Amino acid sequence: MRSAWFNIILISLVLGSCSERQPVDLIVHNATIYTVDEVMSKSEAMAIKDGRIEAIGPEHEIMNGYTADAVVDAKQQFVYPGFIDAHSHFLGYGIEKQRLDLVGTTSFKEVIDRIAAYIEDTDEKWILGRGWDQNDWASSEFPTNDTLDLLFPDRFIAVKRVDGHAYYVSSNVMELAGLHCDSDIEGGMIYCSDSRPTGVALDEAMGIIESVIPAPTRSFKEKSFKLAEKDCFGVGLTAVCDAGLPIKDIDLLDSLHSTGLKMRVYAMYSASEEVRTSLGELGIENDKLRAKSVKVYADGALGSRGAYLKEDYSDAHEHRGFLITPADSISKWATVCHKHGYQLNVHCIGDEAVRTVLEKMSLELGGTNDLRWRIEHSQVVEELDIDIYGQFNIIPSVQPTHATSDMYWAEQRLGKERIDNAYRLRTLLNQNGLLPLGTDFPVEGISPLNTFYAATVRKDHSGYPETGFNPDEKLTREEALKGITIWAAIANFQDSMVGSLEVDKFADFVILNQDIVTCPEDALLDTEVQMTFSNGKMVYEK
Repeated sequence: MRSAWFNIILISLVLGSCSERQPVDLIVHNATIYTVDEVMSKSEAMAIKDGRIEAIGPEHEIMNGYTADAVVDAKQQFVYPGFIDAHSHFLGYGIEKQRLDLVGTTSFKEVIDRIAAYIEDTDEKWILGRGWDQNDWASSEFPTNDTLDLLFPDRFIAVKRVDGHAYYVSSNVMELAGLHCDSDIEGGMIYCSDSRPTGVALDEAMGIIESVIPAPTRSFKEKSFKLAEKDCFGVGLTAVCDAGLPIKDIDLLDSLHSTGLKMRVYAMYSASEEVRTSLGELGIENDKLRAKSVKVYADGALGSRGAYLKEDYSDAHEHRGFLITPADSISKWATVCHKHGYQLNVHCIGDEAVRTVLEKMSLELGGTNDLRWRIEHSQVVEELDIDIYGQFNIIPSVQPTHATSDMYWAEQRLGKERIDNAYRLRTLLNQNGLLPLGTDFPVEGISPLNTFYAATVRKDHSGYPETGFNPDEKLTREEALKGITIWAAIANFQDSMVGSLEVDKFADFVILNQDIVTCPEDALLDTEVQMTFSNGKMVYEK
């Protein structure tokens, strides 16, 4: 009799608990969920309500405790926090999607052929594009504009190098910009031959050229943001950092968020006199957009020899690159950012640029802090400068795919001794215990899975080099996962709302077809995004 009563009570409890299941908007179950919390715990299911994670835990706990009209059976696939790109050019990517694509060209002839094919399909007078890289050509020499002038005399042609730090332009563009071989350009230069410009302009000289290029319209930029969002969701990105936008483009982004754009963006104001004088009145902070930082360029890029080195380039004697922003101006930016509570982020590629900025930042910061000032790229860092990052909590923000793109020619620029100071992921991570990772797209491809591969394997997609490029600088897979999730969120001051899958955080997550933490190395590049969710809503499905 006691046994019968016990069974009746048990059934009543079960039925009662089923009838009291809490309603939510979405349940995801039958999954391996990497929460990326402090202990890197794993779960099996989660409940989502009003765009946030209501509960996360074992399958039976979530399925018995919650009910939803929308249920996603992950079919034992793998769930991760939505990926975050800690350094990209979100608007720039969308703009370049609508222009001439020169990425992957392996010769100057192929560049010319693509320009010719593009011109056949358009009546536009201005031909704009991006993606050439002379390091991928047999000669590795910068091009001259004789061919452009001969073949396309009635067009104005201006195409950027893949890193965005050099222009290749036709002579008529040079003339419009008023550039000639005697031009004195602080923080930049133009190449000349026989006392005439060859059409290649570096860094600050690019701004002079851009002053005569017709500016994109507002509608063109709106389309650019939407194109970029679509592609980012497709590769599992739910948040990006746009590393440098003018005030008007950040305001446009804010307005687009109010009318349907979903991508979370951490936006840096591009350093300008307008920004400097109005910093106290600027700033946007909401769930979709945070703009409370400034981006300053200290130097250029290694591939175009604009990076500022302590010693001469190994393949260009009596040339060390140059500072784009003078040292005293970097000090002024540090002071004004500190005064108004803004994060300062400085682009530094060369070791002398890194040293200069570390010195200026440390003088302003004065010691341990949580201001999260960043050195973007931190690409070549001399050993004696490494500890300064940790002493003043300066965050290195790095792009692992730069290493695997540059490794074929980087030693030519730096020499055998300095190459060990370049692309130092492990060494930089050891300073602050975190390392935000990005791509710098459209300089590199947008996929965070390629970032993950480059950080942990240090090889190109053909498996070269066999042991990995500077393999001592590899990250573990858990570290790389943190780099594209919670560490990127911390660097972007977004860690209270995204970067890990925990209760009350926004339900931004991605479902992959395999476990990138444990799958064989040779299978990593076969990983595919199955679904991407932002605010608990599916924004991409394979």
